[in-house]
Amino acid sequence: MGTSTDTTRAPELIGVFPSVAGGAGRAGPTGSGDSVQVQGRWRDGELRRIDGPEGTAVVLGQCLADDDRLRGAALRALASGRSDELTRLPGSYLCLVIREHELTAYVDAAGQYPLFFRDTGACFVFGTRPVSVADAAGTRRRPDTAVVAAGIFCPGAPALTGERSVVAGVDKLGGGQALRRTARGRVERWVHEPLETDPQASFARSADALREALETAVRLRVAGGQRVTADFSGGLDSTSLAFLTLHHKSGPLSVTTYRSGAASACDDLVHAERFARLDPRLRMEVVTGARETLTYQGLTGRTGDDGRGSGDSGEPDSAAVALARTRLRLAHVVRLGGEVHLGGEGGDALLVAPPGYLAALARPERLRRLARDSRELARARREAPSAVAARAVGLARTPLATAFRRLADGFERRAVRNADDVGGIGGVGAVGAVGAVERAAAHDIDWLDAIAWWPEPGSEAGWLTRAASRELAGLARQAAETAGHTAGSRAGDLTALDNLRTSGAVQRQLSETARPFGVWPQAPFLDTDVIRACAALPAHLRAAPPAFKPLLGAALADLVPAPVLARRTKGDYGDEDYQGARACARELRSMLLDSRLAELGVIEPAAVTAALDGALMGLRAPFPTLNRLLAAEIWLRNTTWH
Repeated sequence: MGTSTDTTRAPELIGVFPSVAGGAGRAGPTGSGDSVQVQGRWRDGELRRIDGPEGTAVVLGQCLADDDRLRGAALRALASGRSDELTRLPGSYLCLVIREHELTAYVDAAGQYPLFFRDTGACFVFGTRPVSVADAAGTRRRPDTAVVAAGIFCPGAPALTGERSVVAGVDKLGGGQALRRTARGRVERWVHEPLETDPQASFARSADALREALETAVRLRVAGGQRVTADFSGGLDSTSLAFLTLHHKSGPLSVTTYRSGAASACDDLVHAERFARLDPRLRMEVVTGARETLTYQGLTGRTGDDGRGSGDSGEPDSAAVALARTRLRLAHVVRLGGEVHLGGEGGDALLVAPPGYLAALARPERLRRLARDSRELARARREAPSAVAARAVGLARTPLATAFRRLADGFERRAVRNADDVGGIGGVGAVGAVGAVERAAAHDIDWLDAIAWWPEPGSEAGWLTRAASRELAGLARQAAETAGHTAGSRAGDLTALDNLRTSGAVQRQLSETARPFGVWPQAPFLDTDVIRACAALPAHLRAAPPAFKPLLGAALADLVPAPVLARRTKGDYGDEDYQGARACARELRSMLLDSRLAELGVIEPAAVTAALDGALMGLRAPFPTLNRLLAAEIWLRNTTWH
């Protein structure tokens, strides 16, 4: 495995295996060391290599095992070809086993460390950034517009695009997936971490397993020798991790709490200050936002670096619109001397059952529980209990294939409607755009719409071109053909896994953003053992409304103060989107009217700016979709395309 001395670029791994017919050499120490190259400056312990007589093993990410344990597991995997032990070490990491003419790769359960690849027939190329894989394979650099559009408008349905990445012709190995490129040149894929629920799992056993996994995750990080700091938002996840860290750390713990720069009703700071007084070893620093750190600051002033510069993962970053705020928080972590910074990412995905869990209760033996949960959830959201229960029953009767077909029907109807509003694909009049948004506004999603396989696009569907709507409809119909007989009662469990993979992507992007600061953000909830402990318990057993995250409360009852575990609310920083949009309205309009997505035929810019104008007037706006759209715009602008 070769090493580049160029430390100015973000760390990257790239491998090229010629076909056997083309004379593939032996990889690793037994042959050509040029098969795999690494470059850039890696964090201490982020990339670990083990050489043996049969080849080389590489773990990339947060493998918390000590050197002896890792080496023993790697050598046994290389000798036997079986890598089960190597994938079950504590932490979250990508694992590569390179033997003669053969590569086997295992991605962590959350997908924090994905692998991208392309099989050209003449060679097999793989790496940690999709554009680099395209370059090494000699493939023309082009964005996969269908994947980009699906990520913006249907993020809850990742099966729409399957294994395709955002770069055309490059595939992605995601969370829990494995790949083997055999000595004969054949590529095999499978799921090595299916994270299936255990019918025998009990709430008490899962709580015990979660407690052990979280304690191990925190203890090993504290024992790693680097200075540990932590988020302390006042919410359950990060605050619980901070208190758990105190059990394994001598001396004080520096923690950071963010206070919004907007006139927000968010009460996180009040809770954080109250919880910080519960232990004198906590040293809380409040990070206060300002106008300069509101959402959308500085979006148009960024320069391209082909998606390979420090702080860029090579994929669209959903948090890119809040980069100023993220940098402010990271700067404070640096000021505190933090090297490893713990955060609560992944906690919501693992511990909050998606509303679709209610479908699992739509069975004769669980109807009493369905009525009770519907009543509690309806009261909290001012809905009718009968409406909640009816949605649950409807979802239970909707298999996954049917959901995809309905999604396809919806996009096809919108393609016709959008064509009527647009008067052709070439452009949108302002009146037509406003009319499209107004007519679609009746379909704005609310909480009830989340009792589904995924919330379908609301008013933002009016932003799509007719061609893009039809392309997404085609993807949905293809997905329906491969969905099998997955029952609606499983929606809660499978949606939770999709949410987990989203959290893995969010954490990966944060980790890359933090590189220039010398900080390594880490999320113990995304460690594979923590994920296994939670995922084994069916989603409907993780929910007990009105309790919030009951599994975490049971797991950490005597380790975290009761007031922390008793909180039932979560901070909302949506006001920063509205205020940031008002402050940057001119820049946002300019960016949208000169849109790369529009050039690619994905969106009608005037329809998006019409929605933005509505938000500036205080109307309800689909900010999550707008933020994903802008993230894709930034990524497209920051990458050189052919």
